[in-house]
Amino acid sequence: MRSSTMLNLLIFVILTCPIATIAISCPFTTKWNVSVISGVPNNLVVHIKSGDDDLGNHTIPFVGDYSWSFCEKVGGHTLFYGYFWWGSKIQSLDLFDEAISKKCYFNVGTEHCYWFVTPKGFYVNAHPSGGGEFIKHWD
Repeated sequence: MRSSTMLNLLIFVILTCPIATIAISCPFTTKWNVSVISGVPNNLVVHIKSGDDDLGNHTIPFVGDYSWSFCEKVGGHTLFYGYFWWGSKIQSLDLFDEAISKKCYFNVGTEHCYWFVTPKGFYVNAHPSGGGEFIKHWD
């Protein structure tokens, strides 16, 4: 009797593991990975938020990065924005919304959006190669 209970438990675990994996993966929307990469000398400080999440302050060293992942909301109304500090310079901008997603979207499953922060300003790209489309100057 004990071995049949263990067998049933094992079968249950095997059958429910794929369901748990689906729940973490974004079965109905796109999964996004967004990275902020610092190309400025000295530390870059960024505070990233959305309507649902406050990812907090992060200090990014020169050529360092901060990345996060999320499932896009159904209907495409996902917004992440950031406040940036570099020395005496300050800037805020949207890091992910519907318009930005179109600059990063390649229909390959998990999508990637890379932000490159330089002394000139902020660039977005779908590839980690640097550069990309210029979006905004520092204030």
